[in-house]
Amino acid sequence: MSAIFGIINKNGRPVEQEITNKMQQAIAHRATDGKGLWNEANAVLGFCKLIIYPQQKDEQLPIEAGDIAFTADARIDNRDELYSKLNLDKQQWQNEADSYLILKAYLHWGEKCVEHLEGEFVFAVWDKAAQQLFMAADQIGFRPVFYYDSPDTFIFCSEIKGVVAAKTTPNYFNEEHLIEYHFRQSDPAQTYNKEVFALCGGNTLKLLNGQIQKSKYWTLEDRGRYNFTSDEDWIACLRDLMYKAVEKRLNPDVPIGVTLSGGLDSSSLACILSDLLAKKNKPLYAFSSVLPLNHGGIEQDERQYIEIVNKHCPNILQTFVEAPGVGPFDDVAAAFDKDESIPNAFFYMDQALLLAAQGKNIRNLFTGFGGDFWVSWKGNSVVYLLMQQGEYKTAFALLKSLAKTNDANLQSLTKSDWLFYTQAWQQLRKLKPKPKVDWQLQTVLRPELVNKYKHGFDFSPEADQRIAMRNLLQSGNIARLLGTFANRNGNYGMGTADIMFDRNIMEFLIEAPVNVFNFKGYKRGLIRHAMEGVLPPEIQWRKDKLPYNPDFSRRSINGRDKLYKIIAAKHSNWMFDKYFSKEIIDNYFDAIKPFAGFSSPTNIIGIRITQAGITCEVLNYLHQKGFFFE
Repeated sequence: MSAIFGIINKNGRPVEQEITNKMQQAIAHRATDGKGLWNEANAVLGFCKLIIYPQQKDEQLPIEAGDIAFTADARIDNRDELYSKLNLDKQQWQNEADSYLILKAYLHWGEKCVEHLEGEFVFAVWDKAAQQLFMAADQIGFRPVFYYDSPDTFIFCSEIKGVVAAKTTPNYFNEEHLIEYHFRQSDPAQTYNKEVFALCGGNTLKLLNGQIQKSKYWTLEDRGRYNFTSDEDWIACLRDLMYKAVEKRLNPDVPIGVTLSGGLDSSSLACILSDLLAKKNKPLYAFSSVLPLNHGGIEQDERQYIEIVNKHCPNILQTFVEAPGVGPFDDVAAAFDKDESIPNAFFYMDQALLLAAQGKNIRNLFTGFGGDFWVSWKGNSVVYLLMQQGEYKTAFALLKSLAKTNDANLQSLTKSDWLFYTQAWQQLRKLKPKPKVDWQLQTVLRPELVNKYKHGFDFSPEADQRIAMRNLLQSGNIARLLGTFANRNGNYGMGTADIMFDRNIMEFLIEAPVNVFNFKGYKRGLIRHAMEGVLPPEIQWRKDKLPYNPDFSRRSINGRDKLYKIIAAKHSNWMFDKYFSKEIIDNYFDAIKPFAGFSSPTNIIGIRITQAGITCEVLNYLHQKGFFFE
């Protein structure tokens, strides 16, 4: 993806060239295919070009149009609709960059143009006469943008490091970022820098008279677009939408890659991509995390399922990625620079896959990330939701069908898929003796830090996935994840395509009847049946799933010396006085054990302790870069 940036001096003073240079240098890695700068009086707009789609070839930004200057990072999906609404000649405009269409839309509709745009975008418009800045992020938040606001200056950039390079105030670490990293329970708009914030998906920002105003212009709602009378029609529609979501992100003129795990989501995506590319006589490059062939441990990988997909899709060119000799305590600072947040416990494998894709000159990398949020949701609460709707006969029939297809006990399914979600059952659970250590709440953070924020924690299960997903999109949680992936890939010279959160798929799912997620008694029944004839049967009907990074625990154990070197260093003492507990690491490190599959509870112990070492490395890195810690 391309990147944008800008500086507005509210006091009217010209923007210093030195500050602009620092900002450009900080994000120079994003300008692989060119760059542009617009500077007039107290305002600067900039652009770093990364070509993913054909129309971007002649894209030159920023651009002036009368009293406004404009910059954008965009991929627009409803071009034909905009041609018609804006009375544009399709032949003349079909080779123009998507950003230019956004500019035409803004000139026609003003700020309400966002209501007419579909796709992935972030853009900024500076009105010279009104001294007003307008910014917008796409509905879901695929393209990130961050900002800093002070009495004298407003700065924005696709990457945090660009904002930090341009602002002149001291940098303070935001301790709430530790809470977000460990619990995902804080404000997603905050970042590791206390003065820098994200503009999350579906939001606009206006800077006028020195003040910023944020506004939400899109939320996930049932708009009554789909009125199918049969479950089969709902299933066929999802299949159609998944194909369309891939097609509109597909540029067969550049090498296309996919991360393939062998599970339902990534395999569905790989098979759709393979089908579309084969029709154009193009290959699909697949990249998969696997164990070494001679691995002798208890862990198992997905190699056998990946091979099934490869056999089914003859135009796949497979790369197996083992990432030997690295672990969660290696090159943490470099990973932090790319992610601009504390790296997850498996970042080394993420990086290894991206390096492999970069080695094949991949320009756009597709991923099945997030399918299990909703597209391939298990539907464990469907029976409960049907009971809530008074559909008792349908609910009991579904229970029997689930018991049959999953070879499960009807009584245990009644408990897990119905009673578990009732208020009475939740009250009973509160009376049960609590485990000695609840690793959902237990971390290596000092208790006083956790207690400062945990009054807002809520880990109660949400039975209605429609509500859960609306909340995740509304809050910006999904946007921050997708934005991290976009910027991470940008560091490797490629874009990312996350179709599982496509806006049209999201708006379809919120209208879909809940029973289709358990269609014919199958967990993940919606995607299983939607992919009939697309997936090989061995993948379509599989019920097991192995970890994406199966030997994570072993790599953590092997990194013990590195971890203890990190926490024993004298320059790390202040972090343990302030944020972390060495006692927890000492007491539980030996509880980390290699395991097969997802069954072992030691999995989360390993993640929690690994998070401590990763976080220490990040804080040391920020300390060396001059950050202050209050």
